[in-house]
Amino acid sequence: MPDIHLPRSVEIVFDIACALLVAFAIALILMVFPAIATPVTNWSLKHWGPENASVSRAHLRFPAVNEMTLENFQAPGTAEAESGELRVNFFGFLPGLSWVSRAEARNGYIVVRMDEPEDDKKGMTLKDWRALIDEVRAKDIEVRFVRDEGTEPIMVQTAKGSLRSGDLSVTANSSGVDLDFEGRARPSDLSVLSGKLKLSGDNFADFADLAGFASPDTPPYDAVAYLTFSSQQIALDFAPETRIGDSDLSGPLKITFGEGTPLLEADLQSANLDFDDLGVLFGIPVGTGDNETANNVQKKSREAYDASGRLIPNAVIDFTRLDAVDGHVLYHANRVTNAIFDIRGIKLEFNIEGRVVRAPTLQLDFEEGGLVSYVTLDGSQSPAKTDAQGELTNVPFSNLSLTPYVRGNANGRFQIEATGNGFQQAAATLDGRVSVWSEKAELWALAAEGAALDIGEALTLLGESPGDRTYTPARCVALSIRFDQGIGKVDPAIVDTADSLVIVDGKVNMKHETMDLKVRSEAKDASFGSLIGNVSIMGTFRNPQISALSGETILQLGISALLGSVSGGLAALPFIEPGMAKDAPCGAIMARAKSAQP
Repeated sequence: MPDIHLPRSVEIVFDIACALLVAFAIALILMVFPAIATPVTNWSLKHWGPENASVSRAHLRFPAVNEMTLENFQAPGTAEAESGELRVNFFGFLPGLSWVSRAEARNGYIVVRMDEPEDDKKGMTLKDWRALIDEVRAKDIEVRFVRDEGTEPIMVQTAKGSLRSGDLSVTANSSGVDLDFEGRARPSDLSVLSGKLKLSGDNFADFADLAGFASPDTPPYDAVAYLTFSSQQIALDFAPETRIGDSDLSGPLKITFGEGTPLLEADLQSANLDFDDLGVLFGIPVGTGDNETANNVQKKSREAYDASGRLIPNAVIDFTRLDAVDGHVLYHANRVTNAIFDIRGIKLEFNIEGRVVRAPTLQLDFEEGGLVSYVTLDGSQSPAKTDAQGELTNVPFSNLSLTPYVRGNANGRFQIEATGNGFQQAAATLDGRVSVWSEKAELWALAAEGAALDIGEALTLLGESPGDRTYTPARCVALSIRFDQGIGKVDPAIVDTADSLVIVDGKVNMKHETMDLKVRSEAKDASFGSLIGNVSIMGTFRNPQISALSGETILQLGISALLGSVSGGLAALPFIEPGMAKDAPCGAIMARAKSAQP
């Protein structure tokens, strides 16, 4: 077989390639030793890495000579890591490949600048990091997102994924928010992130601050949502297993970012709402017992409320938080539990523009009937101004805390306005009118006789059981209160039955939460054992006091004693009620009550 002789030029190329391979192999072997690998690594970082980057120790891991171990990596203002590993790709110079096929880092930080142009040399952008690294694994790394408005740090407990394929899994926390994300980014530029996000924390407002918009305070939450994230928009679609406090929540929430204020749009609902969880959104103190889900802020708020002696909470709205968001929100609770006045369903719709909140729909559903209202809260002026009007339709008196005194269904209207940033301040400036009326109601007979101080007839009713009470049909029931700078004057309130005419008159002071009401009943039938005078309801809203002993009653007792000294039978004369009261003009009374037109 003849010998094959290669051209001289080919032999030279072959010899050079062999020499290079041998030199490369020797270099890799030498890089196993930290004394050689560390300065070589620092030289490489100086030329191709982040500005001023360095390591205190580096070496290849034999026999996997493409895996490098690093200690105390530092790139001031860009990244730091106590320890890490790099799997080097020797073909990283080719298009579509990264120089580092896998990077692992532990105990450090990385800075990601969200708003600066790519040619800004202050730091590396997401695109820069993606070009340098493919697969990422991190543990206990703080990611510092830098925006024009400030820096948002997120502590990443664990993270893994590929910055090129987009697959990503992250467990992290920031400012009291725990996050668990499983999804992917758009492979082309990582500008869009989508996947399943789990959130939990003491207050959803913390997450809103982190994401760059505003939210009212909430109870502790545990949310599951499908996330789509980009520099222009955050979209969250909450799954039904989401819990805020003791309530479920589901539906989409979207925040769009632009040159102006972020725009929030939401259409949320709850299959079952614990009213405490909604009350805290408006600063209303809630139950914080063993069976309630509450955070420390709520517990302190409740303790302060219980110690205050006031019925109206001293919550103050921070309208500056509205500067962070505009938007439109719909919310519907299909079922409500633990609510005041036995509310069974809620529907809210409100728009936010600047510091003005307009609620075209604020609807409360009861077991029967409901309340529909419209509210405008203008926080652009200081103090804020509130306008509210609404209508009550066919709601049982039991829902208005009038059990057992009156039963039946009521209608009503209100039109009020107030000035103040807090509930107590607004109550002290309340103007307007509130009216409630009914043409189909019944009055508890014992209450009517008690109001009339008719001891004789009241004694015959005292033995009745709660399920066997005597009620008297009412020709009309009307309650109307006019408010002027927090002073409410009863207009008056009237209950007209076949036996008596019950009248309530007096004032309530919303600023001091006190009342001075007189209840009197004029009998339409003759009775024995009646005292002259009014039943007084005084004291505070939290601690009302009822008194039936007036100056007229004392005078009546004195006259009785004087007549009794003359003849025992004469002593009974002052206590005989002839029953001369007339029917009330129900038509005029109803017209006045209904005059508070919304």
